[in-house]
Amino acid sequence: MPKYDSLGYYAILEVHPEADISQIKRQYYQKAKYWHPDHNTRPEAQDMFQTTSIAYGVMQNPRTRLIYDLLSCVYESRDFPPMGSLKIYKNQSNKDDKALRVLKQRLCTNKGVRESKDVCNIREAGNMVLSTAISNWLKGWWQKDGFNRTLSAIRFNMENIYADDADNLKLLIHNAVAYEQENNKEMAWIYAKQAELMEVADEHTAEYLRRFIEMLDFHPEKKVVLPYWNAAELKRKQQLFPLTALLIAVLIGVAVLARNGVFSGGGAQDNSYYEVRKIGDNLVPSDMIEARIMKNDSTPQDKDAIAHLAADSVIYYGPDTRYSPLRKGVKGQTVRITGYTVDKKWYQIILDDGIIGYIRNKDLREGFGNPVPEGSSVYKG
Repeated sequence: MPKYDSLGYYAILEVHPEADISQIKRQYYQKAKYWHPDHNTRPEAQDMFQTTSIAYGVMQNPRTRLIYDLLSCVYESRDFPPMGSLKIYKNQSNKDDKALRVLKQRLCTNKGVRESKDVCNIREAGNMVLSTAISNWLKGWWQKDGFNRTLSAIRFNMENIYADDADNLKLLIHNAVAYEQENNKEMAWIYAKQAELMEVADEHTAEYLRRFIEMLDFHPEKKVVLPYWNAAELKRKQQLFPLTALLIAVLIGVAVLARNGVFSGGGAQDNSYYEVRKIGDNLVPSDMIEARIMKNDSTPQDKDAIAHLAADSVIYYGPDTRYSPLRKGVKGQTVRITGYTVDKKWYQIILDDGIIGYIRNKDLREGFGNPVPEGSSVYKG
């Protein structure tokens, strides 16, 4: 069977795809005469005579022959569509659309990887690409053999986002022919032009497209802007979820590190709160450091200054972990804030027995915690 002869019509008539109409007629008359049931008693004679007639019916008309040639470029015998009643591919809303493409994706499910081919426009493709990417990134890793399957699916989706392959050429040619049969020359021309602009490597397909466009004899009254499949936009949408998740993770990490004092402004700021004098065995802040603490002049009746410890924590003599520990505080212990450093990384607090110490801001929470003992210096309601 010659190439570009999906249903074998040229083979049945025993002519070359470039044969002229006189050769086709001559071959048909000879074949029809030979296989006519009135003269041929072989069992297959009836079927061969009908098949020969069908082939000639297509070949003897320049229009139907060209359509057969064009469809044979993209369809094989097993999926060749009915030439006289081609169904027009429409968008996901079942509307005519001049900007359709085939979107191929792989979605990881608990039953494996499902591959899909959807005919859609660029807006619909964007929604589907984003939905698939989110599902794969959130759910794919947790399935059996999920890591390798998910990586493979993500790679497949990234590599197949472009619309310049055989599936898309088939769609464009199919719709060009289907709209021509509906006598919608404008849509037929738009689809045929898009197929032609794919720079088809096969010279026969390119030639049949050129002939088809000439046959349409359509000349737009104004400049027609052909649809553009923005693969770069779709790729950005595929990357949107992982990049957003990564950004959120980085921001959370920075916040946690900052809360733990990792980002302290270069060290000089922390060192400015470490100047000691020694009392007994303890390192305590110098008077200069104490003078730089912002006081809030709270009183035991001031509820707004009340806080409690978020967890078991160390209370220090000064606003730096290099000062000596004053004592251990317990989770929920209620204290009163009496001051803070300028950067508010350390708070000066007063305890039940009237002792003043320092605690990091991450270890404090606003409001009352455990009940305040009677006679406490922290709060007297």
